[in-house]
Amino acid sequence: MGRSSPRCTRSRALARASSPPDRTGPRPAGRARLAALAAVLLALPGPAWAVRDWHEHYLEARDKLIPAGRCPQALKSLQDAVKLKPGSALNLQTYGLQFVDYVPYYWMGVCHLEAGDDLRALEMFKKEEDARAIRNNKSLYGDLTRKRAEAVSLRDARISREARAEIQRLLRESADLARRRSFEDALTRLAQAESLARSLDPDTLRSVTEARERIRATEKELQDAAARVQRIEQRLGEALRLLEGGEPTEAQVAFEDVLALDRENAQALEGKRAAQERIRASITRRQQAEALQQGKALFEAQQYEQALRPLAEAASPEAREMSSQARAILERMRKARELQAEIDALLAKGEGLYKSGKWAEAAVAFEGVLRRDPAHPKAKERLTVAERRTGEAMFARWIPDREPDLNLFWPERAEVDVPTVTVRGVAIDDRGIERVEFRVAGRLVAEQLPPPRLDSGEPQRNLPFNRELSLEPGPNEVEVTATDSGGHRRSETWRVTRRLRFYETSLFVPSAAAAAVGLLGTGLVAQRVRRRRALRRRFNPYIAGAPVLDEDMFFGREKLTQRMLNVLHHNSLMITGERRIGKTTFLYHLKKILTVDEGSDYRFFPVFVDLQGVPEHGFFHALMTDVVETLGLSPATLGALRYAAESDGYDGRDFSHDLQRVVEELKTRTDRKVKLALLIDEVDVLNEYSERINQRLRSIFMKTFSENLVAVMSGVGVKRTWNSEVSPWYNFFDEIEITALSREEAEALVRTPVAGVFRYQGEAVERILELSQRKPYLVQKFCIHAVNRMLEDGRTTVRASDVEAARPAVMYEGRGDARPEGAPSHVSA
Repeated sequence: MGRSSPRCTRSRALARASSPPDRTGPRPAGRARLAALAAVLLALPGPAWAVRDWHEHYLEARDKLIPAGRCPQALKSLQDAVKLKPGSALNLQTYGLQFVDYVPYYWMGVCHLEAGDDLRALEMFKKEEDARAIRNNKSLYGDLTRKRAEAVSLRDARISREARAEIQRLLRESADLARRRSFEDALTRLAQAESLARSLDPDTLRSVTEARERIRATEKELQDAAARVQRIEQRLGEALRLLEGGEPTEAQVAFEDVLALDRENAQALEGKRAAQERIRASITRRQQAEALQQGKALFEAQQYEQALRPLAEAASPEAREMSSQARAILERMRKARELQAEIDALLAKGEGLYKSGKWAEAAVAFEGVLRRDPAHPKAKERLTVAERRTGEAMFARWIPDREPDLNLFWPERAEVDVPTVTVRGVAIDDRGIERVEFRVAGRLVAEQLPPPRLDSGEPQRNLPFNRELSLEPGPNEVEVTATDSGGHRRSETWRVTRRLRFYETSLFVPSAAAAAVGLLGTGLVAQRVRRRRALRRRFNPYIAGAPVLDEDMFFGREKLTQRMLNVLHHNSLMITGERRIGKTTFLYHLKKILTVDEGSDYRFFPVFVDLQGVPEHGFFHALMTDVVETLGLSPATLGALRYAAESDGYDGRDFSHDLQRVVEELKTRTDRKVKLALLIDEVDVLNEYSERINQRLRSIFMKTFSENLVAVMSGVGVKRTWNSEVSPWYNFFDEIEITALSREEAEALVRTPVAGVFRYQGEAVERILELSQRKPYLVQKFCIHAVNRMLEDGRTTVRASDVEAARPAVMYEGRGDARPEGAPSHVSA
């Protein structure tokens, strides 16, 4: 029976109250009470005594209040409707045969849009679209799309106004800070302003850039002036002390340093004159001639600082000319050292700010590095990320961070007869996905963490997943939750029922037990046969003496690998470690990983190079030989190279020329950014090469194509002292030391290769780990000898006595092995 409306209910009550009494009706007193009740009911408003249904709230808002422009009241009615019925749906029945499309969040969005609240409007439109019902009505969905576009335009206009006002405020603050000589704070404000101005017109961005250049120029001018005054005062003081101390030659050198900075310095002019008089009074012409020859010899040997003293004593025009040249060279070298020190200090400062999330301050530091070294690869990468994160932080005040999007593809059936279900989907967030969690019946059963991006180390913004989850018999609620880097969460649930198959029921247990006994017997027989065959064939899978190329025999080093991948996109690496620690094996392992890597914006082309036995004159030819043989270059590229099979005359300039041609071809092979990765083993050989070769290698990492070049060099140690004042090539490398294996890695290296065939006593494993100090080469040496002894005795279990018996042979071979690096453990470096 249908439900009566409140108006009909009230009418019937009034009719009963006002109808004449019949014979069985109430007494006069009862009639009086009924009349009073009717009067009270008439005086009360409808909602005070009648409950309204969801569709009444909804239709009142949609059909009356919104067309009349009464959006605040409409929002109240829609909120009341949602409290009663939260879910959107189409063709819902209301009265009798009346149907309605129930899309309350869409109409809430319309109301918020009319009120000018673009963020709430977009939030409601997204909520309605996520409910999916409105997508099945083309007309309504088209209206939603148009309204959403209006809200986006309204939001963009609002943000533009607020961004312009914020830029003007930051410009005023930066100017005030610059007047007070707080240049770093002023530049930080401008970095924030620039992050906003990039989304506006070019004129606004230009005004910010010009303000930054003015402040940078003022800062540099003041710093240079202060440094110049400080250096003049320092050298002038030293010169006066030397003159008073009876060392006129050294005093003259110091006075000339002052005059190189300030030609009109009266004290320096007078001091130089006095020093020269004392030198002339204390030195003969013969001594002057000898001093000239000594100074000339030192100058030609590039010992410029040592040449200044004898040249000052010579006091001839030739000596003065040579002294001037030496001073100019020394000044350039001093500036180069100071420049490198400034770069290192700014880079370290930027890294600290970057790690603490102070993006604008970090951007200022990295921009300072690039002003001094425009080709610095790490500063370029860091600056790009810092500028983007600065912009995100600035715009976040106007566009709050929202929960991530979670797009799932559930199985079609809600009832299955298999023990697992596969959940596929992708989590998306503009700030980065931190993790995706999988729950069954409220219990966390799996978690997926995104791999760091190779190009920045930041969280991935898109995280696809494909997980197989175990189901309990009966109903199951599967929940997937995505969490972004800001801590916002989004969850989706799906209910599925698992039916047990026959062989999973209790009736199947007895027969299953009998079958298991039979299988166990068969397995024991098979294992016995395997062991006999292994004994007969003298199975011994361990490797020691050559790099481990089989991935199944590579153990451990996962954390080290991940650490290297996180930085390899922007910086080269130097792997160091004692001999036989597994450096060569690790390079081979790294080459395989880089070849198949698909998790970043970069496409790596790895080339392995072994420098063992390569002479200095063939260094660059050997590098290019491996590049050509590994990459399979096209005939057109090969024809453009200066490289030939013969190494005669092939030098660093030829290599640099050819490397650029190689990079150009690699760019045609992929849509991603290209990284040619040179994996160079036995880099200790460079210690024996001249500084000319080493400095030429450095210059290659400074070329314009260096952003497409990265190197991983492996060796015991690199020579750290050079006569040249130019920064050596290894200053461009992050250094990582390879040490012994962890206990878990070393034990896996012992047990896994023979698992299912042979066994180790626990004491034998402990003894191997102790004697080898968990160094992979020695671990495998002990395993080889211990397994051989076991096989000679016809056993299938390695005992502690086998390990002890192997000890003399292992230690003797370790001392006698002269190869510098081949420590092929089953571990990588």
